Amino acid sequence: MLDFLHALLLYEANGFLVLTYVFWEHLAGILVLASFGFFTARAPAGQRAWTVGAGTLALLAAFLAPTPAPFLLAAMSLAGVAAVLLDRFNPDALRWRITGGLTLYALAALAHLGYQTDLAGVDAAAWAQAIGGQGEASAALARGQAFVETLGAWGLWLILPLGYFSLLAQVLLAHPAAEREAG
Repeated sequence: MLDFLHALLLYEANGFLVLTYVFWEHLAGILVLASFGFFTARAPAGQRAWTVGAGTLALLAAFLAPTPAPFLLAAMSLAGVAAVLLDRFNPDALRWRITGGLTLYALAALAHLGYQTDLAGVDAAAWAQAIGGQGEASAALARGQAFVETLGAWGLWLILPLGYFSLLAQVLLAHPAAEREAG
């Protein structure tokens, strides 16, 4: 009986550890899902389908895109929720702009993932025949890949998130605090 209880305790502990690991591994996607649930609940009936579609794209990006894009998307989503809750003047317009910004970022992350997947399937030998030699094909592929990877890293890790956060700051700081409290 003691062995049975020991085995049961081990199975329970391992199950809890697996659930904890899966939750941690997918935390970015869970946060994005919760954020879009908030946006959808606050959206007028005519915008709900668009918000659900945008949330689906963001969720795909959060689960499929390489790191750090999912975490940046989760941070952007949570900041968007906070901004909508803080905005006293036009939270509906801000929510719509946030949804658009997150959709743009999700599309960029998925496009970058698609490019990486497509590039992994390129046959260097076929390129070598088309270009005129193995060395030229390898060099051309390496230069093209390095260029697009650099653009993708700058865009996904810096330019798009900073543009999004500056949009949020602009909206929240557009009105003086005293005016916000009085309104």
